[in-house]
Amino acid sequence: MNAPTSRKRRSPREARRLIIDAARDRLLDGAGDLEMVEVAKRAGVSEGLAYYHFGSKSGLLNAVVKDFYERLDEAVLAVPYEGASWRERERARTHEFVRLMYEDPVARLVVDVVRADPAFAVEEAERRRRLNLLGARNIAEAQKAGEIDKSCDPGLLVAMILGGVTAGVSHALAAKPPTPLAQAQKEIWSFVERAAGIAPG
Repeated sequence: MNAPTSRKRRSPREARRLIIDAARDRLLDGAGDLEMVEVAKRAGVSEGLAYYHFGSKSGLLNAVVKDFYERLDEAVLAVPYEGASWRERERARTHEFVRLMYEDPVARLVVDVVRADPAFAVEEAERRRRLNLLGARNIAEAQKAGEIDKSCDPGLLVAMILGGVTAGVSHALAAKPPTPLAQAQKEIWSFVERAAGIAPG
């Protein structure tokens, strides 16, 4: 008689990573549907361990969203974009943000499906606060350089720009068919130029 097989012992960090990756794959396969038992099976862990790490389906959804945004922000915010002017640097950053949103299939679930979960609101509010602080400093530097009108409130301006860019990407992705990437990049950057009050260039 064969001995019963046991699950491979993994570190808590490795187990969390496996569960998040499995949830991400399940969301993509199921167009937003997520069940803890199916995620645990995909991850090769017990359902109880999935609940231990994330508490609930909402907690796991929030973890997937947080992981998505961390990867997105690392790629967009942590990279020093080259350019002699604020316009050149931010144009490159905006184009890269839109490209990554288009290329990562989780983005469509984040903007169309996962946002419906109340647990997401807390994570989104904190991320928005952090991005607004970073963006306000960025706008202030452009004002010091004389590229943006100094009479504009940096915090208010960046909040409007970030909100508009996010809404624009969401609309472009949700369109049937989706707006072509190059067109979305061009039109969203044009909006940023107008909002910042700088001449197109």
